[in-house]
Amino acid sequence: MTALAAHGGPMTLEAPRPHYQWPIIDASLEKAILDQAHRSLSDRDATGIIGEYEQAFAAFLGLQPGQVVSMASGTAAIHATGHILGLRPGDAILAPAYTFLATASPFAFEGIEVVFCDADPTTGNVSAQSLADRMQPNVKAVIVTHMWGIPCPMDEIAAFCAEHDLALLEDCSHAHFARWDDRPVGTWGDLAVFSTNQKAITTGEGGMLVARDPRLRELAVLFAHYNKRSRAEIAPSSAHFPFAFTGMGLKERMTTLGAAIGVHQLARAAHIEAHRRHNLDTFTKALDGNPVIAPIVAPERGTHGLYVLGLRFNPDQASVTRDEFVRLCVAEGALDVDAPGSTRDISAEPLFARRDPHASWTPAPIHPVDLPGVSAFQDAFIKIPAWGYSGDEELLDGYLAALAKVSEHVAR
Repeated sequence: MTALAAHGGPMTLEAPRPHYQWPIIDASLEKAILDQAHRSLSDRDATGIIGEYEQAFAAFLGLQPGQVVSMASGTAAIHATGHILGLRPGDAILAPAYTFLATASPFAFEGIEVVFCDADPTTGNVSAQSLADRMQPNVKAVIVTHMWGIPCPMDEIAAFCAEHDLALLEDCSHAHFARWDDRPVGTWGDLAVFSTNQKAITTGEGGMLVARDPRLRELAVLFAHYNKRSRAEIAPSSAHFPFAFTGMGLKERMTTLGAAIGVHQLARAAHIEAHRRHNLDTFTKALDGNPVIAPIVAPERGTHGLYVLGLRFNPDQASVTRDEFVRLCVAEGALDVDAPGSTRDISAEPLFARRDPHASWTPAPIHPVDLPGVSAFQDAFIKIPAWGYSGDEELLDGYLAALAKVSEHVAR
């Protein structure tokens, strides 16, 4: 058995950094950006590239034009959902404890109570049962995250929300290509949010809010696109029209260059999905039977969203810890094998103890929540890039070889 690189053996993969860049900066993307720079660097309405991007994104989800509204970021779009629904201090929202912080932080910013829910230890996602376990009288809404591209069981979650008269929000930031029961994520909830920074569909920075109800869609426009666009798109007969000039007081619209990148990427969406899905299949087959690590796959009724390739580490079958396993893989040259730290249990963060949005920024005591599913999932999770471009085969094969080599050395 060849020695591990960390123990003096040869590296499995010797490829210069970076191992993952997204999107692919080719001549066609450069032209799209340059053409837009000459066309317009700032649009005040949706008659130009902003509208074209929104129409392309709606088509990508199988929605009608006008059912999506672009935003400056996914975080801004989540912030908008609270205002659209009229959530206020004293109200609460059920949210996953295991997620990226922006799923919940905009609600805490407004003084809305975030009630954190446990995760399925095999997927990292909330379920209808984990939501029901944390239900309380002041809960007005639910937000779910399709973690790492694995879709939540949306039929049972939607039924739970309907039973309790709760608004349903989807954070689809990891899940652009995910489906549940062959229905795209982002089309199950009352509102949905997509981040489009370094995701499978990217705009550099940006976000998208899905609002199929025309009334909610008007409020989304008021949140981010005041004045010219609001006055053009909100009918004078609407109850919201008196606010069209000022909007809600903020401007959170995305840049035209970001929209141009988005249009370019959406035109390639089928190719991006096909290539990433091929990588997922290769990854899944290559790790079949590995006792130390197993690929995280979508449930039978779900389709993977292709953000990253996720792994579950089995400590009972290894002579090292999960973090040591990651360090050994990195030493082999698989530099982007990662146990993420930014996406984790956020329930103990002091931001979420705030109930007064205007209070001083002094941390308040945190009351811990028992979240065994969250602990089980996050302590075992490892990820590698999904890549998605021609020429990435060498990197994927190299990473799989490094994972196999380290697994062979540490298996009990």
